[in-house]
Amino acid sequence: LGPLDELCRQESVTRFVALLAVFKTLIFRYTGQADIVVGTPTAGRVRSETEPLIGCFVNTVVLRTDLSGNPTFRELLSRAKDTATGAYAHQDLPQDVLIHELQPQRSLSFGSLFQLLFAVRSVEDLVFQGPGLSCQTVDFDTGTTEMDLMLTIEEQGDQANAVARYSTDLFDAAMMARMLEHFQVLLEHAVATPDAPIAGLPLMAEHEWQQSVVEWQQSVVEWN
Repeated sequence: LGPLDELCRQESVTRFVALLAVFKTLIFRYTGQADIVVGTPTAGRVRSETEPLIGCFVNTVVLRTDLSGNPTFRELLSRAKDTATGAYAHQDLPQDVLIHELQPQRSLSFGSLFQLLFAVRSVEDLVFQGPGLSCQTVDFDTGTTEMDLMLTIEEQGDQANAVARYSTDLFDAAMMARMLEHFQVLLEHAVATPDAPIAGLPLMAEHEWQQSVVEWQQSVVEWN
C-alpha cells in the first residue's frame, strides 16, 4: 500500500477515493459504460453527540462518476474525489427519501439506485469496555447479498485484502477470482503510471496474458 498512499498524498485524496477509482475503472473496462454508479455505506456519526451512543446509524450514499473522455487515472482521481465530497456532504439524507424524490424504476430483481456496493474497512480487533459490559467485533457470513456485486477492501496494518460478495445468478467463483486478480493488476498499473489513460491500463496478469494471447493463438489447423 506504500506506493498507493504516496500517490494519494500527491493528489490530496484518501485511500478510499483511490481504491474507488480503481474499482470504477474496472467496471468501466468490463462494461464499456462511462456513467458508473456505486453505493457505499457510511457510519452516519458525523456529529460528536452521536459518538458515545450505541446503535446503528449506517446509511448508504450514492457515488456517481463520469468516466467519459478516457481520462488518465490521475484525472479520474480528481473526479472521484469531487464525487465523494459531494456525496458525503449529504450523507445524512436517508436513501428511502432519495428514492421517494427520484422515483426510479422499482424491481425486486435489482437495486433502485445502484447494483454495485464498494466499501473499505479496518479489520483490526476492536474491543469496547463499559461499566459491566464488554463488546468485541465478530465476523460472520450471512450467505446472502442484496447487491449484484459488493467489493470490500479489508485493511489490516499495511496489508489489504479484497473480498467479493456476489449474486450467484450472475457470477460464479471462477469469474470472481478473475475479477479480483484484474482489480489487483489494474491497481498496480494505475499507481505506477497514473498519467496513462484508463482505457489502456493492463488488466491481465502475465500468466493470463500468456494463455490468452500466446497459447490460445497457437492453434494448428490441418487442411486436406
